[in-house]
Amino acid sequence: MILRVHRKSTVKAIMKSMLTLVLATLMFASIGCGQSSEKAAAVKVDDAKKLNFTYQTVDGQTVDARQYYGKVVIVDIWDTWCGPCKKGIPHLIELYDQYKGDVEIVGLAFARYGAPKVKEFADQIKMNYHNGIFGEDAAKIFGSPRSIPTCFIIGKDGEIAETVVGYRPKEFFEQKIQALLKS
Repeated sequence: MILRVHRKSTVKAIMKSMLTLVLATLMFASIGCGQSSEKAAAVKVDDAKKLNFTYQTVDGQTVDARQYYGKVVIVDIWDTWCGPCKKGIPHLIELYDQYKGDVEIVGLAFARYGAPKVKEFADQIKMNYHNGIFGEDAAKIFGSPRSIPTCFIIGKDGEIAETVVGYRPKEFFEQKIQALLKS
């Protein structure tokens, strides 16, 4: 009898721990990979006014982002280990296909596991938009995001229209793109 009661309390404790873990994981995944759930204070973008930066592609080539002036640009700062980042990338792939010519998407990975891992990941999921490594030049413009994914939505005038921290569905970005294309 005592053994049966002990088993029940052990099972209850395990179930409670598992439920807590699942809830914490869901909360973490909905916010983003990082240390802050604060949306507005997560990134300092005081100096992020123009597309005046270069980045290294996963193939080692240097790209000047100023070539994107006149288009709506989404700069997605992400990494291969980030669950919410991986969840949002298929939306960006679809948006790039849908708005090709009017919208540029630039994925800049922190590359915790190196550029070859980023390239492998991008090839595996067939990323169709610009893909590079988040470096010092981009950090001068966008600061150092404390949470990823962090997206900077930039208007045709090169001004940052909005900073988005954490996962957002495709429809969210579609609304922003359509509004900026009209302006």
